[in-house]
Amino acid sequence: MLTSPLAHFPLRRLTASYRNGKPVATGISVDGHILLVEETLDEARGRTVLSIHQLKNEWRKTTIVAQSETDFSFVDRFPDGRLLLVASRCDDDIDGSWMPNAFIYDVQGHLLDSYCLDDGIQNVQIDEQGQIWVSYFDEGIYADAMTSSNGAFGLVAFNDRGEVQYKNRQYPIDDCYALNVCSSKEVWFFYYSDFRFVRISQEDLVCEAPTIAFSQFARHGEYLLAADHEDVQLLKRDETIFQPIRSIRFMTEQGEILSGDLTMRQDLIVLSTSNQLFFGKLERHLPALIANE
Repeated sequence: MLTSPLAHFPLRRLTASYRNGKPVATGISVDGHILLVEETLDEARGRTVLSIHQLKNEWRKTTIVAQSETDFSFVDRFPDGRLLLVASRCDDDIDGSWMPNAFIYDVQGHLLDSYCLDDGIQNVQIDEQGQIWVSYFDEGIYADAMTSSNGAFGLVAFNDRGEVQYKNRQYPIDDCYALNVCSSKEVWFFYYSDFRFVRISQEDLVCEAPTIAFSQFARHGEYLLAADHEDVQLLKRDETIFQPIRSIRFMTEQGEILSGDLTMRQDLIVLSTSNQLFFGKLERHLPALIANE
């Protein structure tokens, strides 16, 4: 149901994003690389592997890693090129300890390290200093609260060895719906049950927002483009309130309506269909979206 005037947002097809296998995860690095993970068949070895594609403009680089039993949900890359795969859930070992759900690979696909970032992960993003920001949904927060582990804080930053660098102790997060790590000095998140956008920086900013379970959002200036599945809204900040000003519908540059899974970071929007990716930047299209506001 449209709650604001409708605006169309054209997305460009990413030429290098052709698919060869089963989609696993899509991510965006802090320096703008789009990452696509697929489950593919290595015919020479007769086994299933994971192909991690790093995409930027027309450039594509693929790293093959051995398929494990881990059901990965997230992908990102460190500033030095190492790759991170993370599962949202983790199992406990026979001694009751958590088994690893975060795995670091070099560019050749060799496993370098693994550890547990706790259960119930909602999102994972690495900043330009190599810190791993992890947000958690309600099951992870309240299950982990019973054991006083990291997920109970709702938002935690780790170094590349899995050691805690930051824990949210200020905001009452019941479910961290969305995360956008623009840099180590500008981290945005959206949480339940207050339905507030928060910017962590030298001076925190806390803004009220519509009571919609936004799971992805892009940011530019005083505007956010936030999505809850097919419900995509352009929000404008007025002091400490984000108000919806446009309902957004994505389309191709040829005018065909697009539907698919969304991934957003900084001001970059990536839409995944069954066979390719489309992308666009909020900064570039914002003037057209807010025309005649």
